[in-house]
Amino acid sequence: MTVCIAACCESGQKVVIAADRMFTAGPPLNLEFEPPLSKLEKMTPACMALAAGNSLYASEILSRVRAILRTQPDTSPLHVAHAAQQAFVKFRNEKIEEQILGLNLGPDFALFRDRGMSLPQYLQTQPGIYQNLVIQMNQFNLSVDLMIAGCDDSGGHIYHLSHPGTVTVFDKLGYNAIGSGGIHAMVALHLGKQNCKASLSATLHSVYSAKIAAEVAPGVGQETEIAVISKQQIWMCPDEFIASMGKLRDESIQERKPDYEKIEKLYEEHHHTA
Repeated sequence: MTVCIAACCESGQKVVIAADRMFTAGPPLNLEFEPPLSKLEKMTPACMALAAGNSLYASEILSRVRAILRTQPDTSPLHVAHAAQQAFVKFRNEKIEEQILGLNLGPDFALFRDRGMSLPQYLQTQPGIYQNLVIQMNQFNLSVDLMIAGCDDSGGHIYHLSHPGTVTVFDKLGYNAIGSGGIHAMVALHLGKQNCKASLSATLHSVYSAKIAAEVAPGVGQETEIAVISKQQIWMCPDEFIASMGKLRDESIQERKPDYEKIEKLYEEHHHTA
């Protein structure tokens, strides 16, 4: 229950990302709240991760990703995506063992696994029970989606990691959105004709507008945070910049045309004083 957005621009040399601050805790809490915490997670100097779904699970997975990255010199977005996939799959398997296999098979499962076997002997003659366990394992969903966005020598990249551990590359399309407001954001980006060749100012307007459009979806928070990623750095947009973006968007609705020159000037003012 959230929205996370990423869009490449400047001929693929930069990526603009945005998110709300809505956090979701799954069972047994089943809570949604909007704390003053960032959902834009820095993974490397030019790569960030955004998460939708169960915030507690996502936080654990990203913590493991950082542990993997600390042991390896490659900081490319693709490597971060592969590390996230590795952590995601391992965490999911652990939860399957904890919530399905361990719950149904008890100590027998651990005993037979330690002996190098995968199925307790008494289940070998009960294929119905075994089949039911396989179905439960295949359907087990962490309810977590991750988006990895960053830049390297070849330009900007956007990767989407989803159930059951599949990575999808969005470099060709140039933008993606996840979470309960993801569809609304994607439609807004499409209608705004967002593409990799768009200017930074046009993309800032498109991404911010997509975030506002997503707020009609359930579970999407009202607060907004935005960052601009380049090969050299990650610039976290200050609250004053985002508030000014909101005013410029309101003006563009009245005038039926965004003023990209004002957005560019606003960006330069805040970026150079950072």
